[in-house]
Amino acid sequence: MANDWEIRGVPRALTCDMWWFAGEGPGPVVQGRRPLGSVSGTTRSAVALLGLVALADLLFYGHFPGLSLAVFAAAILGVAMILSPGRDRLRPALLLLASALPVVEHLQHMSLGFLLAGLLTSLAWTTGGANALGPRALRLLRDLPLRGAVDGFALARTAQQGASARDIHRHAKAWAFPVGGALILTALLVQANPILGDAFARMLQIKSDGTLLARGLFWVGAALVVWPMIASPRPVVAARPATLPQIPGPGPASVLRGLVLFNAILGLQTLMDAAYLWGGASLPSGMTAAEYAHRGAYPLLATALLAGAFALAARPFARENPWLRRLLLMWLAQNLLLTVSALLRLELYVEAFGLTYLRLYAAIWMGLVGAGLGLIGWQVWRDLPNRWLLVRSAGLGLATLYAACFVNFAAIIATQNLSRPDFADDGYICTLPATADAAIVASGRRPLRIDEYGDTYGACALDGPNIKGWRDWGFRKWRVRRYLDGVKEAAHEDPRGG
Repeated sequence: MANDWEIRGVPRALTCDMWWFAGEGPGPVVQGRRPLGSVSGTTRSAVALLGLVALADLLFYGHFPGLSLAVFAAAILGVAMILSPGRDRLRPALLLLASALPVVEHLQHMSLGFLLAGLLTSLAWTTGGANALGPRALRLLRDLPLRGAVDGFALARTAQQGASARDIHRHAKAWAFPVGGALILTALLVQANPILGDAFARMLQIKSDGTLLARGLFWVGAALVVWPMIASPRPVVAARPATLPQIPGPGPASVLRGLVLFNAILGLQTLMDAAYLWGGASLPSGMTAAEYAHRGAYPLLATALLAGAFALAARPFARENPWLRRLLLMWLAQNLLLTVSALLRLELYVEAFGLTYLRLYAAIWMGLVGAGLGLIGWQVWRDLPNRWLLVRSAGLGLATLYAACFVNFAAIIATQNLSRPDFADDGYICTLPATADAAIVASGRRPLRIDEYGDTYGACALDGPNIKGWRDWGFRKWRVRRYLDGVKEAAHEDPRGG
């Protein structure tokens, strides 16, 4: 109607309930409620919750996770999009797809972290748009596990005073994740331990083997964990823009004198590395190249990190003093050479004692430190703000971690060590995960297992990763499994094979 009218004195609830007299539109919209005449938002959320719980039972109960995690995350985001119409959908979906790819490749702690971060950010994006996306995603993460203990006391107090439905809903949402996670864990333990299952059955007077009880606990736990993700988010109070704190440091005169001394000391170290590592000079009697490399790799890396922090503190003074700016750039260049020297020392140590996870991760970390020093140097040269450096350093670190999710480090370690004829640490090779089995078989060597006393007791079992179904499927496990199956088929067809 063109002109709406309202009889004064009619209760607000009655006015809302009589919207159908108007004959046009879906009815009045009361602040904080959904339009009347549509399906209740609570009913829709409950139906969606039941569907997600059923999907969780299908994907996870009695099965190892894998590809199922990516499927379940996509289902949660899809439900959130249905319950929050009119929002941006394409970009949150693409973000979740990118964050789910590491889990599809191989399930590990780092890939699971990317999936969780991508899901929370996509949910915040879907339900509230791109404004203040970071704070709202962090708010959702903080609401999941941390608010239960704090709000529990508030729930008890409000219950005594006659809590409103809104307060009960808020406290129930805060308790959902911790209680749900505990119930899921209890369900899995009851299923795995028949003693616990019988104890729970006797305690609740359920005459069964505990399977029904365990499944019921799993359903309740899954519902409480999923509910905060699909419930309407709480509003976030706008905060003041964050400002980077000023890094305290010495005055310009002290910085200038310090750079002169520091460059002189690092110059001596650089000359020694140039002589012993690159020039082929003879080391002192009783010192091997491996010992020289091992004693210097990690301390030099720590020195480079301290150099980066000192450069950030000294950068404001370099704007006004051109000599200090040149010394600062020289300081960064020498520390970059120091990082290269640490990498070369690590390479010499690996040649002497083999490659391990720690040494491989150290090489990646040294590369990141070198790239960070290069960014600091460019920042000083172009007089860019610290925020420019922090954003790019964080992006570089996240990109490196994301790329690492797609690298089979176990296969790299096995290939590197077994390619050396003098490598004798078969026990370490046998401790590598099953994703290294294809690389071990391809090397043509069969490492021997070694017990705690140093005795061998048979060859390593190279059965490959176990894939029980599509739920725990992973692209990396599938590649290794496919290679091993091909080798077995070729050996079976070859009459000379065993």
